[in-house]
Amino acid sequence: MGYGDDIAALNQLAYRYAAAVDACDMDMFKSVFTQDARLRAYNPGQTEPFNDIRGHDELVKVNEIMATMFDGTMHTMTNHLVTIDGDTASGQVLCIARHIPKGEDNVLIITLRYEDDYARSAGEWKICDRHIRFLWAERGETTETGF
Repeated sequence: MGYGDDIAALNQLAYRYAAAVDACDMDMFKSVFTQDARLRAYNPGQTEPFNDIRGHDELVKVNEIMATMFDGTMHTMTNHLVTIDGDTASGQVLCIARHIPKGEDNVLIITLRYEDDYARSAGEWKICDRHIRFLWAERGETTETGF
C-alpha cells in the first residue's frame, strides 16, 4: 500500500466513524477502533477529559447514549491531516456535528476536533486513541422542506 493509498484509507476511516455514529450502528462503530482503543472527551479549553473510556465494550456506550439523547445526527468530517510512520499514524480531523435533541424542534450544532492515533493491522487502519476536543456549540431552528 502506497502513501496515497494510506491517506485514502485513513480518510475513509474518518467517514466510516461518522456514518456509524449517525446510524447508531454498533458493529460499524466498533469496527473503526482497535479492540483496546481509548476515547477521551474534553470540554472547550479543558485539559482533563470529562469522559475516558476503553475497549469495545465501553465504546458501544457512545452510540447508546447518542440514541437516547438525539432523534438524529449528521457528522461532517473535514480538514483531515495525518502523518504516517509505517503501521502507525497520527492525525486530526475537524467535525461539524448536527444533532436533533429528543423532544425539541431545534438543532444543536457542535464544532469539534478529533485528535487521533491510528494503527494498521492485517492491512486495515483503525483508531487506537481518540481525543474529542469540543470547541463550541450553537443552536438553530430546524425547518421542514418540501423536497
